[in-house]
Amino acid sequence: MIFCFFAGIAAAVFSLDMILKQAVEETFDSGEERVLTGGKVYIRKVYNKGAALGFMKNRADVLRKISALLGAVTLLYDAMLLRKSRRFLEKTGMMLFTGGAFSNIFDRILRGRVIDYIGFQTKWPKATEITYNIGDFAIFFGMVLETFCHAFGKRQRRASSKQP
Repeated sequence: MIFCFFAGIAAAVFSLDMILKQAVEETFDSGEERVLTGGKVYIRKVYNKGAALGFMKNRADVLRKISALLGAVTLLYDAMLLRKSRRFLEKTGMMLFTGGAFSNIFDRILRGRVIDYIGFQTKWPKATEITYNIGDFAIFFGMVLETFCHAFGKRQRRASSKQP
């Protein structure tokens, strides 16, 4: 039953991101932008043929293969992690990461590009140009949780094993 809870996190992230991508795909023209929340958040339609910040955009075929391989590795890690007891935050982080990653992998393999749709107004023009999707945020926050668990979890396990 607990497996279903964690798998549900990944499925919810994947589904939400895919629904929003499809909505943007159907209602926005390429490059179109709409302002939300007093000009600080933008919804825009951007196609990214590469990885983060357009990395490898001219090698989309290689990127698709790398993405598929990393997706398979992620699923193997998830399967091993979900079999372990406890580790609630680590499992939550990995499921956030997995849902976001698979949303982008799905786009990359089936559409040939990832649809990004959220931008932010900043005081730095280059940062303002960057566009994200929900999957990107899930990947980021999932890795923050994972890093936190690995950085502090081992110390706690070592400290508790030294106690008589």
